[in-house]
Amino acid sequence: MIDKLGYCSNDIKYMMEAVSSGKYIHMSSTAVYQPKVIDTREELFDGLHKELVWCNRSDFPYDEIKRQAECALWQEYRDRKRIAVRSPFVTSKDDYTKRLLFYIEHAIKGMPMHIDNLDSRMSLIHAKEAGEFLAYLVDKDFEGAINGCSDNTVSIREILDYVETKTGKKPIISSSGETAPYNGEQDYSINTDKAKKLGYLFSNLNDWLWDLVDYYVDITSMNAR
Repeated sequence: MIDKLGYCSNDIKYMMEAVSSGKYIHMSSTAVYQPKVIDTREELFDGLHKELVWCNRSDFPYDEIKRQAECALWQEYRDRKRIAVRSPFVTSKDDYTKRLLFYIEHAIKGMPMHIDNLDSRMSLIHAKEAGEFLAYLVDKDFEGAINGCSDNTVSIREILDYVETKTGKKPIISSSGETAPYNGEQDYSINTDKAKKLGYLFSNLNDWLWDLVDYYVDITSMNAR
């Protein structure tokens, strides 16, 4: 079973009590790492020995409820074959969070942005690849936590420079601007050696990111006319 809806420890409990399956694949997040670092490896978060708190989604910030979901997974359901896939920010053309789109829209429309991490390196994964990796693990002989992430990293400055080159629109960066969605992210990258040992090779970020940015530029420019 693949579970993309489990956010907190109670979500895990309700699912485990309601469904019986030979393998449970939980879509976790690299937000469990505190902090994320360059070459972040799975061993940097241990949900087996962290105190488990039964909680709902509104009880803690996103990163903590995701940690608690894994705590429940590892500590309470040892009779199940369990996998937790830790992915960074997931994006695509139909990304409902509109986090990446935020930067492009604000740059093109001349709306000020408050950005505190222009040069921090960060990781992303395309929604299609995130789903494919979950499916890939269904018949693999593996149990535990595993990172899933596109190769390479990018900075917000690189994205905004690309948009400026494409459109001639210089982004307005100001402490009084609207707070940017990726604020607070420091330099990090995600190690995917475990996935590679299972035979899964992730795409390079540069192979799809700029096409996605082009798409966002086009729809934003069209809507701004």
